[in-house]
Amino acid sequence: EADLMHGRVGMLAAVVFLVQEKYHPLFGGAVNGPAIGHIPQIPPIFWACLVLTIGLAEAYRIQIGWAEPAPLPDSQFKLRDEYTLGDFGFDTLRLKSTGAAELKLMQLKEINNGRLAMIAAAAFLAQEAVNGKQIFENLSATKSFQQPPVSGISGR
Repeated sequence: EADLMHGRVGMLAAVVFLVQEKYHPLFGGAVNGPAIGHIPQIPPIFWACLVLTIGLAEAYRIQIGWAEPAPLPDSQFKLRDEYTLGDFGFDTLRLKSTGAAELKLMQLKEINNGRLAMIAAAAFLAQEAVNGKQIFENLSATKSFQQPPVSGISGR
């Protein structure tokens, strides 16, 4: 389940990383520049609200998936029998597969795409840390790069 959850966060991070460069209405547009420098620009009250929201989401996830702890040591940290990993009852687009084999395949795809997204988000951060430019600035600089002609080779 941790792979699914971290993969979902990674996919969200990779998308938001790119979107925030062109569209950032939060905080009155005061947060700008490369994403690696955004954390010090964000007001502390936002972080408090974010931590509270994450805590509430995790508490909800625990209530759905984890069995009540019993006094016996071997009964602690057990999942509910009826619980499906990664299923929190939130499927507004109705993308969840109905068959067990289809669901397993969809979860495998989600894990693989999530892992790729985590690597992409880490690469975005590394690139911004190296030169201090936003991702789209790096892409446009790479796109406009022209390879110089090789001297001594004739066009005939």
